[in-house]
Amino acid sequence: MKDKISVFLRIIISFGLLGLLFWFMRNEVRGIWSIILASKVWLIAAAGGFILVNVAMLACRLKIIFLGENLKINLGESLQLTFIGYFFNNFMPTAVGGDIVKAHYAAYGGRKRVQSYASVFMDRFIGLYAFLVIAAIALVIDQGRFQIEAVRSMVFFLLFLGVAGFMVATNKTVARFMERFFTRLKMFRFGEHLNAAYNIVHDYRNRRGVIVQAFLVSIFAQCLYFTAIYLFFLSLGLRVSLGNIFLIMPVVTFISMIPSVGGLGVREGAIITFFTPLAGKETAFAVSLLLLAALIFISIIGGVVYFWWGLSGHGRKNKLS
Repeated sequence: MKDKISVFLRIIISFGLLGLLFWFMRNEVRGIWSIILASKVWLIAAAGGFILVNVAMLACRLKIIFLGENLKINLGESLQLTFIGYFFNNFMPTAVGGDIVKAHYAAYGGRKRVQSYASVFMDRFIGLYAFLVIAAIALVIDQGRFQIEAVRSMVFFLLFLGVAGFMVATNKTVARFMERFFTRLKMFRFGEHLNAAYNIVHDYRNRRGVIVQAFLVSIFAQCLYFTAIYLFFLSLGLRVSLGNIFLIMPVVTFISMIPSVGGLGVREGAIITFFTPLAGKETAFAVSLLLLAALIFISIIGGVVYFWWGLSGHGRKNKLS
């Protein structure tokens, strides 16, 4: 029942916000459509190429983390899992999300299941820290030139949360407290599973090589993603500085984590809110639609991979070994 309520609320939030955006922009729809029609198609194609390479780099990051847990996986399988994650995040309004689906299909028997889930969690964890580092660097380079004070405040707040999260994940005292807390959760051995997963994540403090490799790949991947946003603006005839994009998009990403269907509606609203002072409402909305189209395209690829897995029995066999 809780899962059904969660799914229902996600759908309401996503499509409600998206519908609200279109309603507020109803008088500008013709102008937005004109802007998109007048865009430089080759720059949009280039942006799409950057996003595809970004997905490939995220697959590399996932592979590095899995290998750090001695979970053998090749780049092709990692890439397929990454595409499937996009499919479930953006097309399947489930309560589990793409990360859980990736961990489920990556698991190889009960012996490897906890490691698979912890690895997928670390993959997301490192990705979020890469966003924070990029935003912090952009904030330092910006040196007060950016005029939206709310973005600066949000970046500082997210950096604070990032430091706190790092302490929770690596501090021995905190680890002992978490272990005692999880031990009290007896129902369905829930606490035992949480303890096992947390201990694996906590143990990553001794795997600096894995963390550094995954983090550097993540930084490169997110730079590609933000460059794609820059190309979207450029294709519409407007030059928004990479510094502003590198500062704003991490905030957009974190806001998009509000429960919804793959950030739908939330992401578009955040892009319009933060980029309107720099690019105008119509152009900001047009860029949000171009990004949405790119994510839908990636999700369609993920759907094809997922259904191919179903037809071939790949998912049932859990081929990762």
